[in-house]
Amino acid sequence: MGDRPTNTRWPSLRLTRRQLALFGTGLLLATCRRNEPVPTPTTLPAVTPTPSTRPTPVPTAVLTPTPRLTPTPRATSTPPSARIFVRLQLNEPRSHDFNADPACGGEPELFAGLVRLTPDYDVRPDWAERWDISADGTRWVFTLRRMSAGWSNGDPVRASDFVWSWQRMLDPAQPAPQAEFLDVVGNARAVRQGLLPPEALAVHALDDWTLEVELERPAGYFLWILGTPRFLPAHRPSVERWGNSWTEAGRCVSNGPFWLISWERGSGYVLSPNPYYWNRSALALDSCMVMVAQPNEPLLPFFQGRVDFAAVPQEFLPEVTSDESLLERLQRSILPETWFLVVQPDVPPLDQVEFRRTLSRAIDRERLRQLLYGAVEPAVTLVPPGVPGFVQDASLQEMHRFAPLEAWQRWGPLREREAPVLRFTAPPSSSPVEEAVLQDVVAQLAANLGVGVELERLEGQAWMRAVNDGTFQLLWWRWPLPFPDGAALYEWLFSRERKALQGLRWSSDELERFFALARGETELSRRLGAYRQCEFVIQGDSVVIPVVHPTASFLVQPWVVSLPRARDGMLVGPGALFSRFLSNVVVRQHSS
Repeated sequence: MGDRPTNTRWPSLRLTRRQLALFGTGLLLATCRRNEPVPTPTTLPAVTPTPSTRPTPVPTAVLTPTPRLTPTPRATSTPPSARIFVRLQLNEPRSHDFNADPACGGEPELFAGLVRLTPDYDVRPDWAERWDISADGTRWVFTLRRMSAGWSNGDPVRASDFVWSWQRMLDPAQPAPQAEFLDVVGNARAVRQGLLPPEALAVHALDDWTLEVELERPAGYFLWILGTPRFLPAHRPSVERWGNSWTEAGRCVSNGPFWLISWERGSGYVLSPNPYYWNRSALALDSCMVMVAQPNEPLLPFFQGRVDFAAVPQEFLPEVTSDESLLERLQRSILPETWFLVVQPDVPPLDQVEFRRTLSRAIDRERLRQLLYGAVEPAVTLVPPGVPGFVQDASLQEMHRFAPLEAWQRWGPLREREAPVLRFTAPPSSSPVEEAVLQDVVAQLAANLGVGVELERLEGQAWMRAVNDGTFQLLWWRWPLPFPDGAALYEWLFSRERKALQGLRWSSDELERFFALARGETELSRRLGAYRQCEFVIQGDSVVIPVVHPTASFLVQPWVVSLPRARDGMLVGPGALFSRFLSNVVVRQHSS
């Protein structure tokens, strides 16, 4: 079954602009639609496929949850100290070993790398107090802080700690998932493939406080890779003594702002400031407790006042957004991720750019945001807001303006000659929210273009073959950025040396010139100028259609004074790219 595609054929349907089809439940939610005239094709059935071709239903928990919210949040029982912060997260960590597993779900502030990232994803010094770059951009020399202690057991943080940690990531017997991001470093690929010994990696400790890194080619975004949790170091003596369990409480030796006091599986863990961290005095917290939400009542500790900051499960958003007292405490963070359509530009009728452009005009992104109670935000750019490389331009807003009548009319001549069918290829969804977005986009394309849409679901090797061989017409693609820089999307997906979407039969000489310019540019403002041009080149040919950016939602108690925010005021929550959430938290004293 894993490699067998399943096809769902959507008839040519028309969705009224006041109707929100809730897949799997049949529930309709009223919503305001814009005043643009709606085409009037032949009346067809509502958005419900025949039983033999029914798409996978969206779990009802997302769209019609059973009411569970009982108490109204009250400012009581958080510990009286103004410097204790209690955070509720949804999942139990597998470990805190980011060096071996960046998706471990652990606490990144146990560790510190060469550099750190601000909430705006600006690079700042961490254990490296400065760095020098050669004129050709291929030799980087990091000067570490000369301190007698830095690890939580009193060991100093040395350049050799980073050499060993990077070699560990490249171990060919068990390479870390993020190991390929070191391929820009000299000999890294050959070490990872077992063709060269670890010592051949072009990373050298010139002395205890000086780290030299030689790159295969210029990479202006190199610091932004190093600033993510993927490149946090590991404490070699602890790893060699305890193996995979070295980050358990009582064993974990860390070099970040905090160290691990205790960890009770299924309940949570407690952190305290690391007295040897170089910037210990800047912390505004004396302690942090991270609780793991219980499946049956995940938000109960917040309602009881025992938690200051709580991640909201997506299935609870309808309840939270319908309660005014909760809505006042709800804050959102746009994730550094984009969900979009990839269009194979040599398959008729999408070999004509005019038809590709009208695909976007047929998608009501605001409808998707309302349908999912704010779990997604409309996207008109490939790089998400807040990430270096994000482009804010009125022409992109216009390019993706919802205009169903225009889309309907453009496809009219095709409908008169034949019954056009679009083949829409998608992998298994990562969440009920993604499934709801996917199904609604399929329905909107069918309705607003007046065409049939065949939804093809592929898994495993069948999915990879479709992506790599290009056997798709429309492809659903979700892309969480591996590091916060435009190169993580533009270059990783659209260069001739792309690491993904290898089956997309499209390239651009102009785009390659901008890639080369950005790679060699370490000055951020000039690199952003090149990225801006990348965005317009890619979108100008409409081979990619951005749809939404997913969001994370949090409930925040009123006594939380400060949280990490970008320049535009957007909350930057705990996540895969930002590792200094707790370091930016301030709480005030409140009554018990």
